[in-house]
Amino acid sequence: MGKEYDLMNELGRGNWIDAIAGEAVVLGSFLKDLELVAQGTELSEMVREIRYDSDDFYLVEAKAKQLEAEIAKLKLTEARSVYIDEVCLGNEAMGKVDDEWEFDFILAEARYEIRMMLPTYREKIKLNDLTKAIAESGIMRILTDNEAKTLTNEVIRKVFSDQEYITTSYYDGDRLVRRTIDHQHDPADKSGRGHLDIFYFDDFETATKAWKTVREVVTSGRK
Repeated sequence: MGKEYDLMNELGRGNWIDAIAGEAVVLGSFLKDLELVAQGTELSEMVREIRYDSDDFYLVEAKAKQLEAEIAKLKLTEARSVYIDEVCLGNEAMGKVDDEWEFDFILAEARYEIRMMLPTYREKIKLNDLTKAIAESGIMRILTDNEAKTLTNEVIRKVFSDQEYITTSYYDGDRLVRRTIDHQHDPADKSGRGHLDIFYFDDFETATKAWKTVREVVTSGRK
């Protein structure tokens, strides 16, 4: 996934047009849509070559709006999740392990998501991991413009095959911004649980800004 992530960084996010170009390249790379990648790259080059005060800048805006509409259509018709990037705590060479936090940046159901998952834990102290908490605070500042802002929440408890699932949804007004799911693994072993935090974003620029924060926090501990 390194190649696509590098492409996103190279294109930058200086304004809404840069954001559209970057989004086209990232999504096109993962969906293996070479035409979408080419259009995103072309738009990025047009931004560099045509000055904002040029009489021809309308061509850049027209291209950006056309590409924006194509991306919106793709989001409505693309059923599967698109995994854009991932990072995890612990030893990078060992990869993911069940009892360490994992972080994913994806597109699902027309919204961007950052997911923080702890596949297995037995003590609640694991939920308060410092690195995870710092990354979470960074996300909430970006999502709400105020980390301490009070959100309304809804808690639903369900049992499937004797396994308890507790889902808490957080809203900023009518907008769903976060959902947590905590669940048992095995009814015979009530101490073994799993946890998932999902943060929702409506636009690519805000989502990538939040993901950059998460990535920097998680990888800084490896230096």
